Amino acid sequence: MRLTSVHLLAGLLCAAAPAAAQAPRPAAPPTAAAAPVPADRTTATFGDWVMRCESRPPQPTPGRGCELLQSLQDQRGQPVAQFAFGRIRRADPMRLVVLIPSNITVAVPMRLSLEDGAAPVPVTLRACGPRGCVADTELAAPVLARLRAREAQGKLEYRDALNGEVALPFSTRGFGQALDALAREGF
Repeated sequence: MRLTSVHLLAGLLCAAAPAAAQAPRPAAPPTAAAAPVPADRTTATFGDWVMRCESRPPQPTPGRGCELLQSLQDQRGQPVAQFAFGRIRRADPMRLVVLIPSNITVAVPMRLSLEDGAAPVPVTLRACGPRGCVADTELAAPVLARLRAREAQGKLEYRDALNGEVALPFSTRGFGQALDALAREGF
């Protein structure tokens, strides 16, 4: 698996829990009452996106790693999906890693749609386990520019195990500012 963003996957797998998707919505940004963040981890909120940075182990890439995160919750506040953007080094391509419930079919490919008339971006399913499925895609500069320019929603589209259409919306509000902050951190 050429997913060098193990850092992204680890964060996703630790944060997710199985849940049925019912009208997902962006999670509320962290509040001051949240648990204290360890000294080696920092977070910053940009619209509906959170940039999380933390120290990495010496291998494979020493130093600090950062990613952009957005979590979706159902009406009960339970996690439904998590979107993470990032890369290991500035020279690496930007990747989107998504954690979704494991109730999916693989007969129809997943895709990222921005509803701007451009073709959807294919998203590849990598693995499924008891806590959900991980899918990812490499994002070229034109796709990142489309995401940056929007202040509406995009969506991840796939089929559930009963072949029903699922469209998980995500917000692009604050994405441009979050991407700029990620670049300032060296990613």
